[in-house]
Amino acid sequence: MKLTIKNFRSIRGQVVDLAPITVVYGPNATGKSSLLYAMLTFKNVILNPNQNPAGFFSYNFASIGGFDAVVFDHNTKNEIGLDIELHQGESSIVYGVSIGESKGAFRFDARLPAGPYEQELQVTFPYPMNQRAIVSLAAQPGVPALHWNGVTSQVQSNPQSDPAAVADLNRFASFLNMPIELLRRVDVVPLKRGFSRSQYSPVGVTPLMTSEDEVATWLSVQKYVVSKISFYLEQIFNHDFRVNVKPGTAIFSLDSTDRRTGISAELVNDGFGINQMVYFLARCLNPDSEWVCVEEPEIHLHPSAVRGLAKALTRISRDEGKKFVISTHSEGFLLALLALVAKGELKPDDLACYLVRKDHKMSVFDRQEVTAKGQVSGGLASFMEAELEDVRAFLAADK
Repeated sequence: MKLTIKNFRSIRGQVVDLAPITVVYGPNATGKSSLLYAMLTFKNVILNPNQNPAGFFSYNFASIGGFDAVVFDHNTKNEIGLDIELHQGESSIVYGVSIGESKGAFRFDARLPAGPYEQELQVTFPYPMNQRAIVSLAAQPGVPALHWNGVTSQVQSNPQSDPAAVADLNRFASFLNMPIELLRRVDVVPLKRGFSRSQYSPVGVTPLMTSEDEVATWLSVQKYVVSKISFYLEQIFNHDFRVNVKPGTAIFSLDSTDRRTGISAELVNDGFGINQMVYFLARCLNPDSEWVCVEEPEIHLHPSAVRGLAKALTRISRDEGKKFVISTHSEGFLLALLALVAKGELKPDDLACYLVRKDHKMSVFDRQEVTAKGQVSGGLASFMEAELEDVRAFLAADK
């Protein structure tokens, strides 16, 4: 999958190839989070284009402002552009949206063995998806038509339509809808995560499921997900995870047990590292999620747990089919992933590393090539610079 971002926050224009595990790192305020927020914005647009543009930049756990706050250099004459490119065999499709102060556009460029198909639909936000573009020939006896409203495609046929033509067009519609289905399965693990109470009562669960009460309620009825969380938690901390319901009530607790001592405790009493990791794993293992965006998964973790996390994410990606877009400041986390490449447990092509830097006011994403030996082109320069400065100061003082 390839993501193109234009005029979004500090990103003037960047193309980012996303691997099953994509890691962005670099100094503070260089634009790492913008990659994650761009994906969430894209999802918001296709889920509900019938709102003002400011709504596209609200993610429940955070709201980054209106269009003027988000567009590059606060220049409201520009439009924000988001495109994804997908490949399936010999076919490819680029699907994109443009967002202006009040107007925008949806577009696709499909390249199939039968030929190219392009379409663009100009809209005004809020957009209730009531417009239609005819992608194929106009409907007439024997010739079905494909109607596209900018987000989804639907075949319109009649009793006289040729069944073979209808089947071909349905396959084409499924291909056009592929980027939409991918974006629907984008999820996020916010920085504010974890559980703050010893007991919970069930609450209503929304599709975004960002509050701790929603996640706790969801876990209380997901015994198979709970088992998987427990499995991975043991790999990282040697602790298991359980949901315990108080008999005769709907009240329940989220608990973990230290496998070395047999002592159990509620997550809120078991250290924030384990606490936030259960929340993180719950979002990662949600069957409705495929692409998981997360900022600093290593926060509050001991170096040994950071290595365990890297192994767990690699296994989740491989065994559960999940894909991760991660921003990090942890040299240890990145080194742990590179060590897995060197051991042959993670393919070099399955790990994309980007050093993010600022060029004046623009964010630049530099792809760092990963070799089969777990080495990256240019080394881990952003992590080493501060250490080298300290070493120089120490040597100068020693002299």
